Amino acid sequence: MEITTSTVVTLLTALGIGGILGAYFQSLFQHKREVKEHEHELKRKRYGCILILLLTKLDPETGLPHVERIRPDLKNVKDVEKEIETEMLNGVLFASDDVIKSMSEFVHQPTHKSYVKVATAMRKDLWNKKTKIDEQILDVFKK
Repeated sequence: MEITTSTVVTLLTALGIGGILGAYFQSLFQHKREVKEHEHELKRKRYGCILILLLTKLDPETGLPHVERIRPDLKNVKDVEKEIETEMLNGVLFASDDVIKSMSEFVHQPTHKSYVKVATAMRKDLWNKKTKIDEQILDVFKK
């Protein structure tokens, strides 16, 4: 069997293009994975901050001193309410529809029940976990 120069050139070209394409797609996949990880980390941090603000709205006496240490510009409940609304509007960029809807419910009727809805929506958005958490968890708040 005779191997011609054109056969060798064809094989080398095919391998070279395949290698280049493989490297390109691997790089593209890596970049998408890094963007996804960065997005997830951003959501996790934002959602944590939002939950602290919501708890502060529910119990300003306990929450405000803690929030004020981190955010000196938030001096009273009105400031916290404005920040919650701002976070909800910013959430349109990255939060799931359920998170935005539940935050809207909280803004209109801030209760422990609406807080739990926000937290479970965030949990599902972050880790896509099903949950059985419901109003029964609110028994902890009963005195």
